[in-house]
Amino acid sequence: MMRKALLLILAPALLAACGSPGSAATPGGYGAPPTTATPTASPATYPTATPTPAPTTARPSVAPGVLVARNAGLGAILVNPQGRTLYYFVPERGGKVVCSGQCTSVWPPSFTANPSAPAAAGVSGQLGVVARAGGEQITYNRWPLYTFAGDMQAGQTNGQGVFGFGGKWFVATPNLQP
Repeated sequence: MMRKALLLILAPALLAACGSPGSAATPGGYGAPPTTATPTASPATYPTATPTPAPTTARPSVAPGVLVARNAGLGAILVNPQGRTLYYFVPERGGKVVCSGQCTSVWPPSFTANPSAPAAAGVSGQLGVVARAGGEQITYNRWPLYTFAGDMQAGQTNGQGVFGFGGKWFVATPNLQP
């Protein structure tokens, strides 16, 4: 029992002497006075800037919303990126949208995902947009553009000269006047 009591008294003293992170002779060791850092005057050095070239970001390529295609009977015509023929509706001269409701199920408006898409080669007129339900419809020289449900595949022009919904429909061409 005496041994245990002696061990309990001496153990902390022995552990403190053995486990110090330095010695009394080493600054900062147990039993040594605390050390303080004294600032010394030295010339200031500043990091020098190394020029880093600006990252080059590739400009995303934007596909044109209106293209020019050759048609055997009509010559140069306007088509959408899928090759579908684009039409204009005579009563909509000047950008006034008249085709709505049932009309848009036969003559779907040609909407754009990017109103600032560039014009394709051969598109000499002015591309624009007109706001309507469903998005922004592409215009060419202020004429709203449409596709025709009767065109079953790219390049067809079955809507040329069709009379319906209160007016006549024509294939849009690069020389379409406002």
